[in-house]
Amino acid sequence: MDPKERNSTEETTITMTSSMLKAMANPLRRRIVATLSATDSARATDLAERLDVPANSLSFHLRVLASAGIVEEAPELARDRRDRVWRAVRGRFSVGSPEAPSSADDALVLKTYVGQQGQELVRQLQAVLDWGNAYATGNEPDMRGVLDLSNLMLNADEVKVLENRIMDVVGEAKRESLRNADDGSDRRLWHLTTMMAREDLPGLAQD
Repeated sequence: MDPKERNSTEETTITMTSSMLKAMANPLRRRIVATLSATDSARATDLAERLDVPANSLSFHLRVLASAGIVEEAPELARDRRDRVWRAVRGRFSVGSPEAPSSADDALVLKTYVGQQGQELVRQLQAVLDWGNAYATGNEPDMRGVLDLSNLMLNADEVKVLENRIMDVVGEAKRESLRNADDGSDRRLWHLTTMMAREDLPGLAQD
């Protein structure tokens, strides 16, 4: 199905190809995709202003992402033929699974991409922990992060149900945010990571 024909609430799972993984190896491109995913659509000039990068550089990276099938133009949102509006391709991107494994040819680029994502997550976690310490002691007045930890006894089917429910809630929060985008409030990009780790995950156990 053409992504343009999908219902806005419908999300398919897209296994990332080698070209997608290579395109996302650039930190700025990951920021572009994150911003487009949160705002639903934007023009290159708007993205350049938000991300504080030159417009010509931003346009180049958009073309790379489009060639890889990660972003696409939204002509129905354009004001005229010269106006170019971009959006992230709808769907949940996956690096692979036993049901839809990544190609063996993608192994190296996949390892590189996952490693980069891991480094970013460690940096984000440390930033949230540092902020949380300052917030708890009254030295940081602004809400800049959230860290919730929970423990549940679940079977494999219940894990999938929980994951889908979480993504449904996130999707509704995004749609509500887009509906209220012009309410004049101070809106910032929030990075949300959902992670579940089973107790026997290698490397998790502590001595």
